[in-house]
Amino acid sequence: MNRVRVVLCVALLAIGMTGCSLLEPKPDTSRYFMLRALSPEQGPALDGLVLGLGPVAVPDYLDSNEMIDLVGPYEVRYSAQNRWVEPLGGQIVRTLNENLDALLSPDAIVSYPWFAQDGVQLQVEVAFDPIRMDDGGAWTGSARWVVRAPGTRVGLERGDVSFELGSGSIPPDQIATALSTELEGLTVAIAEAVRRQVARQ
Repeated sequence: MNRVRVVLCVALLAIGMTGCSLLEPKPDTSRYFMLRALSPEQGPALDGLVLGLGPVAVPDYLDSNEMIDLVGPYEVRYSAQNRWVEPLGGQIVRTLNENLDALLSPDAIVSYPWFAQDGVQLQVEVAFDPIRMDDGGAWTGSARWVVRAPGTRVGLERGDVSFELGSGSIPPDQIATALSTELEGLTVAIAEAVRRQVARQ
């Protein structure tokens, strides 16, 4: 009986020690990333312009806090450790807004949806296509934009861009840097179109 009691005590002690280790707090190894915007005042101010931004369409599977890892042409994994500081769709809209403000310095940039009393004179719509891995392992994507007259919904000028974020297994900081760079190029093209349209008015 004494031997059985000793074995039971040792077993209970081991369970207790294991339980304590399981309940100990684990360090948070998550990493959080954000997109970089252009520094302010990159061009002459468009005084008097009220610009409407949106809608900005981002594929649902990209509009997440979790960063993606493309592991093949047909497979996407979400990272449990590498995260955006906010859902990517919201970050893209905010970054486009900050970039347009830096390049154009209008009186105001109003986010979609807006009201007639907001006085939007030109509208910028952007639609992002899915980011995919091609057969060579490159992460590729594209986006389409249009500058419209909001009252008539007439497309005044439009364009599209294609981009590549890298190849293979891309580190998360490289994804954030590459996407920020591509958004800068996209915004420059949009800003040039807005300036042309303002000059024609």
